[in-house]
Formats: sequence, structure tokens, C-alpha cells
Amino acid sequence: MTSDPSTPAAPDGGSQSGAVLDGNAAAGDFAGILAGDPTTVTVRCGSCGATQAFGQLLAYLGGPGTTLRCRRCEAMVARVARTPQGTWLDISGSSSWLFLPAAGSA
Repeated sequence: MTSDPSTPAAPDGGSQSGAVLDGNAAAGDFAGILAGDPTTVTVRCGSCGATQAFGQLLAYLGGPGTTLRCRRCEAMVARVARTPQGTWLDISGSSSWLFLPAAGSA
């Protein structure tokens, strides 16, 4: 198993590589935090600089939270977890998030 705590582990201790989905699967978890539809956001990876749509990120669900990884270098870009203490958002693996203006706004 990897030492990166954001990599989900299967119950047998192995990696859940078969459980990787695209970022659209994580949209619901992030929509509750972001003020809008996260699938319209463009994210820049803080590790390799790749710019990709939210839906192009690799999504790992079903762990203690939801983790998004860069499609190019697989670095952790963002994660969200809901706990009894509150909702945790970590976007330290990204260098920027571009939110497009809502339709009809100037």
C-alpha cells in the first residue's frame, strides 16, 4: 500500500484501482461546498500544471472522503470529507480553480 493517505485502500489493504471514476462522480460531494455546479470548473494541477475540466479528474469514492487526482500525473488535487466535526475541503494539490460566470451575468 502507498504511503499517501489520500490513496484509497481496499479492505484487503490493496489499492482500489478498479474503483476510479471520472470527476463527474464526485460532483455531488463538491457541489454542497462550492456555490454552483463543479462540473463547470477548470482545475490546474499544482504538481504538473495540467489544466483539466473537473469531470476529467480521477475520482476515488467510498473511502472516508472523496479524492480527486490529476489525470496526467495522478497527484492529489482535491479532497472533501464529511465528519461529525464538519466538512473538510483540501484543495492544496491544485494551483487554481477557474469558475466561469453564470449564464446571463455580465
